[in-house]
Amino acid sequence: MLSERLKMVADMVDKCRFVADIGTDHAYLPIYLIKNGIAGRAVAADISSGSCKKALDNIRRSGLEDYIEVRCGNGLEVMTEDEIPDTIVISGMGGMLAIDVLKSHKCGSLAPCLVLQVQRDICAVRKHIISSGYKIKAEDMLREDGKLYTAISAVKGRDTEYTELEYMFGRYLLKSKAPLLREYIEYEHKKILNVLSRLEKMDGEDIKKRRTELERLSVLQKEALECL
Repeated sequence: MLSERLKMVADMVDKCRFVADIGTDHAYLPIYLIKNGIAGRAVAADISSGSCKKALDNIRRSGLEDYIEVRCGNGLEVMTEDEIPDTIVISGMGGMLAIDVLKSHKCGSLAPCLVLQVQRDICAVRKHIISSGYKIKAEDMLREDGKLYTAISAVKGRDTEYTELEYMFGRYLLKSKAPLLREYIEYEHKKILNVLSRLEKMDGEDIKKRRTELERLSVLQKEALECL
């Protein structure tokens, strides 16, 4: 059974012929996608040999060896040169690492669809998606075990220009006035105000630069809250 986080990710995968799940861990996601007729076949990839073994055990237990291939290796480097999945799924890793994974193989900019759920640096991920010729078509948020998670679905195509606010907080999350987005921004805004309060008592060029960055972010957070 999928966790709520992985179910959110799975719900963003459109029906397709071939999906690559990068950082698959126990292969719960590709098993779900195959069992529910969402994907015809899958590659379940992980850099951890222990995770690959668990994934293979779960796939065999599900009787899906003919549909899911486990590959142990670094990100998209497990894909052959001519393989282009219909959908690449990357979930549960940091945003900058996810970007590195997408850059590591040509299919990272050629796959028709991307579904990404990252833990940090989501603004940078949005910018990479748009600059790589993709159009974000949906975003979602949920809370699981006290943590907030965001997932993004994107397809090949040109998008209208994003504002700084949309890169930071998500065009579709802002449009839908996602309740969890408000909660997230309010929490982060309080943290920034606390840091700014401490920095007021400190001097130096680096401190001044950091204070300017945080003040700019604080303004963006206020603007986002006014939209929600």
